[in-house]
Amino acid sequence: MSKFAHLVVDTSAFIKNVQLQDFADTCYTVQGVLDEIKNDRQMKRLVVLPYALNVREPDPDVLAKVTGVAKKTGDFATLSLVDLRVIALTYQLESEHVGTGHLREEPVAAVTIASGQRPPEIAGSGKVQGFYDGGNRSRTGSEQVEVVDGEEELERKFAELSSKEAEELQETILKQVQEDGESAGEEEESEDGEDVEEGEDDGEDDDDDGWITPSNIKEVKRDFGTDLLEDNPSPVACMTTDFAMQNVLKQIGLHIAALDGRVIKHARTYILRCYACFKTTSDSSKVFCPKCGNKTLKKVAVSLDENGRQVIHINTRRPLTARHKNRPVSKFDGGKHSTNPLLFEDQPLPQQRISAKARAKTNALGDDYTAGYSPFVMRDVDSRSAVLRGKSNLKQWMKNYEYDNHRKGYKK
Repeated sequence: MSKFAHLVVDTSAFIKNVQLQDFADTCYTVQGVLDEIKNDRQMKRLVVLPYALNVREPDPDVLAKVTGVAKKTGDFATLSLVDLRVIALTYQLESEHVGTGHLREEPVAAVTIASGQRPPEIAGSGKVQGFYDGGNRSRTGSEQVEVVDGEEELERKFAELSSKEAEELQETILKQVQEDGESAGEEEESEDGEDVEEGEDDGEDDDDDGWITPSNIKEVKRDFGTDLLEDNPSPVACMTTDFAMQNVLKQIGLHIAALDGRVIKHARTYILRCYACFKTTSDSSKVFCPKCGNKTLKKVAVSLDENGRQVIHINTRRPLTARHKNRPVSKFDGGKHSTNPLLFEDQPLPQQRISAKARAKTNALGDDYTAGYSPFVMRDVDSRSAVLRGKSNLKQWMKNYEYDNHRKGYKK
């Protein structure tokens, strides 16, 4: 099994303790991936890796290009900054060792046969050749069929013939019936003999049928979707189990190294759909619906049918829920450090500026530096902005309004 020359690794590979030296010659990652590892056991494994791990950061222009593709595919809101850096590092290594001629900057829309138009063979006659429609029992509109008794018809035909012609015809029919019976008997005997021979041959061929052998292990893994490496792998690949990352990698044209067979088969493009007014938008950075203004946008997959029309795929297995939407909204507070919930798009937000003391930097070698009573860095821990620690980025249902009201001295 051949290896990748350069493999960019995500956090999932370190969490599952994958032996990366068996899959690649050189392994890369970003510093943010290492910072995500918090478990003591995983940290100890990370210290004593049996291979060299290169920590590298992508260039800003490559990161901006990958971010643009992620916004066009609709996965930007799902990906973190570390995920975008991992994809950008894969893109940069691909451009250095292979080139960028085969890479795409625009996502490819998936094509599906989902048109409402019927095929011509069905739309014209309502019948498909080779299929029996047992559901249609009605015989209206069909031709009238005359029922004829076979014996009476034969007797009438024979009566019209002369006696000599009737005898000759009867002898011919009997001779033909005897020949057909003899030929049918010979065919049955030959078929029985062939069945015995085939059964003996099948007994010899069925020794390896259904078993996994070294000769068919690649085909079995490919059928089950658990093949980690391709037959002729690319020099650069990325190992991750994040479906959003795999979707962006596949849309760009980068190669994916599967982990435990968890790799997507088809690339998708996502848009936002409002389940209140049913309008769609391709801007994945939107939080509120641009039509009705409600916070009712949901990510859905989109594809194109054979006529070029847009088809939306709604996941009906995840029904809409009113969870976290039946709680009362707290009273809005004023001031530059208010923590009000975000309810509409043009809502004025506090700037959450830090204090002048926190902005001050201790630069002992500067020309304007004035020596104070302490040579150490002064940290702001007493001002209101330092106490609140900028909690405005929390979601509405994650905030404890009862604790905030109790802390502020409000009476219930």
